[in-house]
Amino acid sequence: MSYLLQFCGLSDPLQLFYLEQKSASPDPGHSTPGPIYGGFRPFQLDDLLDWALDTARGRSWDGEAIQRLVLNVWMERADVIRQWQLRLREEPPERVLVAGIGTHRDWERRCEQLLRV
Repeated sequence: MSYLLQFCGLSDPLQLFYLEQKSASPDPGHSTPGPIYGGFRPFQLDDLLDWALDTARGRSWDGEAIQRLVLNVWMERADVIRQWQLRLREEPPERVLVAGIGTHRDWERRCEQLLRV
């Protein structure tokens, strides 16, 4: 199984909570709930990795594959990550960087949900 890790943007904790609640329950008739979202401040590799591995355990995903994914994304997108880190420092202290992780099917279903609204 393959997984995708996306950095979605900056948000306040209440909006992140709503996003998490909406993605936590699957659509009627579908068993896949969608990606899992988390908020980070500060935005550091250790926190991202801990969150991703907790998510993997909760969804019975391959922990090694998730660990490789996070490390690869962190290395491959180092410039983008630095930009997010700098931007986060300029934001009010209650704002967080939102990341999402899921299978390809999780993300596909999420996009389908957005198009139905």
